[in-house]
Formats: sequence, C-alpha cells, structure tokens
Amino acid sequence: MGALPNSGQAFLTRTFVVVLPPAYEDWARQAQAVFRAKRNQYGESWAELSFPSLVDLLYIKAQRIRTLLQQGGRPATGESPLHDWLALANYAALAALHLTDGYNHSHIEEGLATLHQEAQALLERKNADYGGAWRHMRPLAFIEFILMKLARIRQMDGDLPQNAPTIRDNLLDIINYAFLYLVRYGDTSVAA
Repeated sequence: MGALPNSGQAFLTRTFVVVLPPAYEDWARQAQAVFRAKRNQYGESWAELSFPSLVDLLYIKAQRIRTLLQQGGRPATGESPLHDWLALANYAALAALHLTDGYNHSHIEEGLATLHQEAQALLERKNADYGGAWRHMRPLAFIEFILMKLARIRQMDGDLPQNAPTIRDNLLDIINYAFLYLVRYGDTSVAA
C-alpha cells in the first residue's frame, strides 16, 4: 500500500494485463483471407455501396446470425454462419474506411488489416477495465450487442461529418464483438 500524493489516503495499486488469445489474430487473418477471396471473385463491387447501404448490409448479416442463433444455428442455405461473423468484421472495417478515407482501392487490404489491428488495440485497452468479461458472454449477447451498435449508428448517420468519430468507434466495437464471438464459439478450421 502507498499513499496518494498529498491526500493522506492509502491505496492499493493493481495492474491487470489481459492478453487476448492468439485466436483473435487468427480470425483477423482469416477475415482478411476471406476478403481477398471475395475481392478476387467479385472485384470491387462493394465500392458501389454508400455508407448507409454498408450499415444496412451489416444489419442484414447481423439479423441473419441472430435468427440462426435463436433457431439453433442450422441455416437453410447450408452456408456456415461463421462466414457471416467474418463478413461482419470485414463490412464494419469497410464502413470505417468509407467513413474516414473513402475507398483507396490500391490500399484497401492494408486498410482492412490496419483497422483490424486498431480494433484489437482498442479491445486490449478495454479488456484491462473489463477483465475479459467477454469470455462469459452468451452467444446471443454478442450479436445483440452488434445490433445495438448498428441501431446507434443508424440514428447518427444522418449527421455524418459531426458524428463520424463516434460512429467509427461503434464500428470498431462491431469488429471486436465479431472476432470475440469467433474466439469464444467459433471453429478456426472454416475455410476462406
């Protein structure tokens, strides 16, 4: 115990270092691989989407995941819902890029990787305060938190220049919730 300067009060100093599991980075790399594969397959068709349309696309993916989780996770289409979690991370990163820089097509993959790293750094800072509470979250909570973030974004996107920093923070949180769900409940063997 030590005293606070000039206070006469005793305090106990504790430092929490919460390290994310390596699987977080594995999922970020997998999301980037999926993005590259989709870009090779479809070109840059996503660049046609306005910011509000990207947000709506995020909402559609999130709502699909919520429906699957509520119904036991068996998709009628046969597509793995894990790909939707990767898509959430990628579309949130694309929306953040659109918000800040527009699309720089020649550096889009680097921009995506940078945003994934920025989201991870944000999570590591927050994790120190929350002590890794995400490890105890239920599957449905992850997607409902994402839907809540999307509702906030949709309320703010009418005044984009002023609200851009807050919207961007919400998008980084979406990236983190997607990767944390995958770390907690996903299977890293999903192929791109």
